[in-house]
Parts: sequence; C-alpha cells; structure tokens
Amino acid sequence: MSHSLPCVAVERLPAAVPCQGGAARWFAALCIVATSAGCVLTQDLPDPALDVPQLYRPQGYPAANPADQDTPPTLDWWRGFRSRELTDLMEEAQRVNLDIAAAVARLVQADAQARISGAALLPSLNANGSETNSRTSGSSASGLSIGGREVVNYSASLSASYQLDFWGQNRDALQAAEETATANRFDRDVVALTTLTSVANAYFQVLASQDRIRTAQQNIASATRILNAIKERFKAGTGTDLDVAQEESVLANLKASVPPLRQTLSQNINALATLVSRPPEAVHVTGGSLDQIAAPRVTPGLPSEVKPSSLPPPPMSATPVRSFSRASS
Repeated sequence: MSHSLPCVAVERLPAAVPCQGGAARWFAALCIVATSAGCVLTQDLPDPALDVPQLYRPQGYPAANPADQDTPPTLDWWRGFRSRELTDLMEEAQRVNLDIAAAVARLVQADAQARISGAALLPSLNANGSETNSRTSGSSASGLSIGGREVVNYSASLSASYQLDFWGQNRDALQAAEETATANRFDRDVVALTTLTSVANAYFQVLASQDRIRTAQQNIASATRILNAIKERFKAGTGTDLDVAQEESVLANLKASVPPLRQTLSQNINALATLVSRPPEAVHVTGGSLDQIAAPRVTPGLPSEVKPSSLPPPPMSATPVRSFSRASS
C-alpha cells in the first residue's frame, strides 16, 4: 500500500493538465464570442438613403429640361383657390384640430424621451450639504451658573460617477429615441396634411351640395311653370290627362330629390365641424358656388399625370400613344 501511492499520483498528474488547458480554451472562446457580439450590436446602421433622380421621364421620351420645371406648390396651397372662407377654416383647423394636437403631443413626448435616454451618457453629480446647531446650557449639574455657548457646524460633500457604456446599450437607446422622435415629426406632418386636405374636400363638398340644391330648386320652378302651362292647355281643350300626369310625375321626382341633397349638405357641414373641433350648430358656412372658386395652377407631378399629347412622339413606335388614346376615349 505504501509503495502504490506514488504510482497513482504519477499516473494522474498528466490527466489533470489537459483538463486545465481545455477549460482555458473554452474561457478564451467565450470571451471572443462575447466581444464580437458586442461589436456587432454597437456598429453603425447603414444609411437607408436612396439615389433618387431629380427628374423622371416616361420610357421612350426625351428628358425634360430642369429650367422648364415649375416650382412645387407652397405650404399654404389652399390660398390658390382665393376663398377667404376656406382660408379661415384652414387656419382654424391648424389651431384647434384634435388630431393635430395629439400628433404634436406625441412629438413632445418623443423629444422628452430622447432627452431622458441621453441622460444615461452623462456623468451623475451628487451634492449634499448640512448645518448643525448646538447650544450648551448655562447651568451645571452642581447648580453653578456658567456661560453657555452655541456651536454651528457646516458640512458639504460632492461626488461624481460615470457609467462606462462599454457595450453601447445607452448609445443605442439614445439613437432609438431620436429616431422615434424623427418618425413622430413626419407623423405630425402627415396628420396635418391629411387634416387640411379633409377640410378642403369637405368645404368643396358643401359648395357642390349647395350648387346641386340650387339647381334642383331651379328645375322644380321650371317644372312648375311647365305644369301650369299644360293645365291651361288642358282647360282650353288642347291638352290631355296623360300630359298633365306625366308632368306631375316629373315635378314629384324633382321634389323628392331635394331631401337627400339637404342631408348630404348637413353631413358635409358636420364633417367640417368635426375637423375644426366645433359643434355643427356653431359652424355657419356661407359657401356659395364652385364657380366662385379660382382654379389654381397645377404643376406637373408624376409621369403618369403628364398626357402624351403634350410630349413629342417617341422615336421607336407610336403604339403606347395610341393605346393611351384608346384607353382615355
């Protein structure tokens, strides 16, 4: 027994060395993987910007001259209709519309969240101050009177700490918050543009409804005069009952078409009142007629909006032009 112990120790010693080496290799591999993962997470995102050409042209047509392009419409595009009432409604919608207010509130919230996320990248400062007042009594335990005194102690401390953002967590959180704030800015612009176009469409629908009601009333007046003339002819013996009945039917159909038009007018006024955040009873649209609205100059937009008649024929074939003409006819 005493002679076998050294042999056992000698035989087990080489087996312990490879175990330690394997553990070291595994630990080094884990460190490399963790470091590479951190580098992947903190790398910059690719730039999503696209190479957008300045001009578009249809296939087979020469490119347009940049000097001939009209300027894009202004932000206050509704002034091109030259309607004071429409302008007032647009300005009121920008001030009091609830959808725009909600979009602005989301933008303010996103900006505040971006500032909160950026605070983690700044050092933390802690300052403390205290004041202690103490006063001794003027009499001793033996009954003798001694002079009391008052002691004031001041103390202050200042400490600073900074968290090292080794893996980029705080930087990524700040970048995400900033991108969210940018997205909310675009969302606010989209909501504002959608609201303004809805106001313009509702206002034009009101004008169209008023024109249709006015036309229907004129048709009713004309049909009434024609019915009276037919009745006079019937009394004179030159008309028949069939003529009177047919004209009465025409007059009745014209009168029946007015209530749906008035309902459409009320619905459009209610929609307009919702967009300007007012009750329908408080909205008084003078309106008038679509003929009083000036048609603004429309600048060329998408290639599909440009008619081939305004462009020179393509050099290869005129088949696309003929196809477009047949589809438009």
